Order: sequence, then structure tokens, then C-alpha cells
Amino acid sequence: MMKKRISIAIIGEGETEWFYFESLRVAKRYPFKVAPTLAQHSDIGHLVKLVERFVKEDFDQIFCLLDMDRLLRVPKEMQVYLNAKKKYIKARGPKVSFIETNPCTEFWFLLHFLPGLTSKNYATYEDVLPDLRRYLPDYDKTKRYLGRTNLYQYLCREGDLSRAMQNSEILRKLSMENPEDYRSYSEIHQVLKALDEFANK
Repeated sequence: MMKKRISIAIIGEGETEWFYFESLRVAKRYPFKVAPTLAQHSDIGHLVKLVERFVKEDFDQIFCLLDMDRLLRVPKEMQVYLNAKKKYIKARGPKVSFIETNPCTEFWFLLHFLPGLTSKNYATYEDVLPDLRRYLPDYDKTKRYLGRTNLYQYLCREGDLSRAMQNSEILRKLSMENPEDYRSYSEIHQVLKALDEFANK
């Protein structure tokens, strides 16, 4: 009997996540299927529908990336997210992981350049942008910019991925222990770690 090929779905809210994970997929040439998926709408209801679709399609692992700034501003959407998270924690079958970044994916990019841990709290994308542009001067959330910039390779070449991974892990732990002091964090390191683990199986 032929062994089923491992398949991993990565669902992002917007183009930024798609371009980042697509450039990672191309650079790493994983021996399994990685399907970065661009959501047509960024609301949590639509993202949960995509999660359900990939569960039905029997993907081995599903990552759903969330920018927390929007959810924190809209209590109704936050409740939908918390309900979905609870449901999939209890569910059997393909593993669904909700991956949070507060405020947004650009904070994960910034972590590649910061020399150490930061306790600076960024509430929105607009808060992150000036600091990120110190390292990516032209950074812009447009298809034109994202299409011509190989995000994953650029961040690895100009920044420090291992430092981003390490600081991301520490910041997530601190944000859970001291939410008032450490509100900015990312869990994207968990996706990269999991992909490498799948590659080494």
C-alpha cells in the first residue's frame, strides 16, 4: 500500500502571510505538500470555514494565522475565534493550530532584526511599521512590493532567523505570564519548527 503524502495547510488572513510562506516553501523545498492559502476575506468566520474545508480534505496539519489586533478590537470576532479554538482543541483527526501574532505578522518580521528581547508594546500594524522600516525601508503591504521581495530569503539573509525564533518563543511565554508588560508576541516560530520536524521524519 502506497504511503499517503503528508499535506500541510497554512491559512493566512492576507497577502503578506501568503507571500511569506510561499517564499519559505520554495526556499526549503520540503518533501511534502505545503499549501499556503490566501483567504478572500480576513474575518474570522471565513478563516474558520477554510479550516473546516482542509479538515474535510484530510490535511495532516492545518495552521491558521491570526493578527490579534483586529480580534482584540472586535469582541464578537474574538468570541468566534475562542469558540473555534476550543472546538479544535477537543477534536480528533487532523491537527489544527491557531497561530497568533499580536499585533500582526510584521511584528514577526521585526523580530529578525531586533538585537534582543523587546518589551515595547505595539498595538497595531501602524505602530510596527516605523520600526520595521528601519530594516526594510521600502516595506509596503502591497502585492507589488510583496511580489518582488522574496520575504523569507530576505529576512534570513539580512536578519537573523534563529534569533527571531528564540526571542519569539521567549516573548510568547512572557506574554502569557505577564500580559500587562509583554503584549506583543508571535507564535509563527511554531509553524517553522513544525515544518522542519515534518521534513526530518
